[in-house]
Amino acid sequence: MFTVQHEPDTGVNGGTCYETVKGKGGPKNAETFAAEPLECRLFYFDGENGITLTNPTYTVTQKVKGQWVEQEIPCSHTIQLYPFANTPNSGGVYKAWVSTYESVYDACNGDVDNGATGENCSGVFGIVPRFSKTDNFKVRLGDREIPVTYDIALRSFHDKNLNCQYDPDYNTPANGDELIENWDFGVTDPFESRSIFRTTGSEALPITFSVLEQEMLAWSVDHFMWFASVNGVTPLNANFMHFTTFAELRNYAARHNDGALRLGFMSPLACDQGEGAAVISRDSGEQTDDGFTPTDFADPVQGKKGEDPDPVLVVAFGSIGIADITVCKVFDRNKNGMKDDGEGYIPNWPVKLTVPLSVPLPDDINPVATPELWTELVAIFGNDISGMYNRVISKNTGDNGCAVFRALVPNIRGDLAPYEVSESLSQSPGWDNTTIDKVEFDVQSVLTYVNSLPVIDGEVVNRTEGKTGDTFVFHNTCDVLVNFDTKGYWHNKNGLSELDETDRTYVNSLASYSSPSAYFGAGDEPFDGLFQGGAPVAAAFSGDSVIWEAGTWQSEVSHFLVDSNGNAEENMHKEQLAQQLPAFIFNTRHRPGTDGLSGSASIEVNGTWMTIDEIIALAVATWSSNDVSAIISLAATIDGFNNNDALPVAPQSYTDCLAPF
Repeated sequence: MFTVQHEPDTGVNGGTCYETVKGKGGPKNAETFAAEPLECRLFYFDGENGITLTNPTYTVTQKVKGQWVEQEIPCSHTIQLYPFANTPNSGGVYKAWVSTYESVYDACNGDVDNGATGENCSGVFGIVPRFSKTDNFKVRLGDREIPVTYDIALRSFHDKNLNCQYDPDYNTPANGDELIENWDFGVTDPFESRSIFRTTGSEALPITFSVLEQEMLAWSVDHFMWFASVNGVTPLNANFMHFTTFAELRNYAARHNDGALRLGFMSPLACDQGEGAAVISRDSGEQTDDGFTPTDFADPVQGKKGEDPDPVLVVAFGSIGIADITVCKVFDRNKNGMKDDGEGYIPNWPVKLTVPLSVPLPDDINPVATPELWTELVAIFGNDISGMYNRVISKNTGDNGCAVFRALVPNIRGDLAPYEVSESLSQSPGWDNTTIDKVEFDVQSVLTYVNSLPVIDGEVVNRTEGKTGDTFVFHNTCDVLVNFDTKGYWHNKNGLSELDETDRTYVNSLASYSSPSAYFGAGDEPFDGLFQGGAPVAAAFSGDSVIWEAGTWQSEVSHFLVDSNGNAEENMHKEQLAQQLPAFIFNTRHRPGTDGLSGSASIEVNGTWMTIDEIIALAVATWSSNDVSAIISLAATIDGFNNNDALPVAPQSYTDCLAPF
């Protein structure tokens, strides 16, 4: 629904004047118009092809010659904008509104038909500001009096040196702050209606908004981003890579610093609260606190006849870019200090970021003193806030082998000390670095434009290892010496206790154990705890002690591993190889840690490095052959592995190493 307001005491209803104008100067040639019903002001916008007028007529019940009758009356659909009656001021400021049907319906308690005009509804003739879009405009009347204006300008600055003020000539112009154009500000008027204004690139001709006739009420300016959801507004400047550094109110001047500072709004993140004050004392600083009343700082001004004067005040915000960095851990299998094809990342590895004193921190923010802000910061930054101790933020790499540190503020205050990102080698044996284990770097703020819209970002520079960008990769490798156990160990209670169903399933899948052999008398393959006829295998013993009960696959494995080899030659020594192979398999699946080795890890076999999968395949193929010498030789080789307390293994993956954390 649509309304035009000619300022408060002009008298309006749906854009049609209906009474004599009250205010300074009185009306000039004012006429009286009939108010258009709300039904006739209802329209629908489809988002593409314009608007559709919803009701061609409206129905009203009224007395005609003493009888109540219902009449259908055509809508004129008039939005009367001209001729304009004088506003109560000489500035010619008008306001147009569009509101949602639901908000008007609620404001009018459902009375929006039968000719109702909305005049007696709550709000401004049924218009509820927080559910309305509004626009201010001016009309110049040729014979108007000397114009009176109360405009406020908006400026946005890139505070690249992080000193919480605008200084374009800091040291050199190249190092000075920059005016930002096309930066969005939200302006909330005294009726809680919020409009968006976009800055210009000119100090002398900034974007302005008028507070005339409402200058004695509270106004607020914001550029909400990080805390938009908390304030129930749409995020502005939503690239989410900057902090607010200052917000202030000055007398208007063509150059910002020529205007006297009238009010410094409470400092946001990264700025001091005046001389001697603690760093960080409030929330985001993305809004002019609880608003400001313009008449506390300046009065309306007059211009020449027919000319609008300059703005009276200017609200300025400063912003600084922040950086995100990604830290990754690579398993450098070939130890060349590079990530080669096939080399993966290492998850759950500890890395840390050390923040220097040259970066202001939110030291006063804590869950007790500022619980709402703490909750919001943790939601935004996660462990970057809650995990900080003594200026060190510790994290572990995620499933992708990387960790992200967010919101790194430029380190350009005080001693200019750099950031440091580093990894930690654990006390687990065998691990080593193939690249340096820490890198120092700086963060600077950079303003760029994408499709004419500004982006303020933090940029990582001056990396001590000579690389560029915001991704840091540390490379690590390990040397693996494995303590394998004999087939006698796996026959016994301790060894059997380490085994699980996946071990049994894997062994039974191999040709050496998938069908009964001639040489196994205390049971038969595959290992299931039963003989072929269904009789249970006897309990396993160690001396006179039962180590596993009868009828279990573990007892059958135990019997097999210590079965007599008295008929070795008769069976071409196959049983010796078949006994050493399960012990080797159990070793590789449970050593050096509980997760074992990958099938691609390599062991030297008679001068040739072979993967574990290749060794197992070779053993099965050899067992299936009738090459007695090869069977005897390979059985002895695998027996040597199973009796080795420090067997060298070439790892394929970080999982082949002892856990480094």
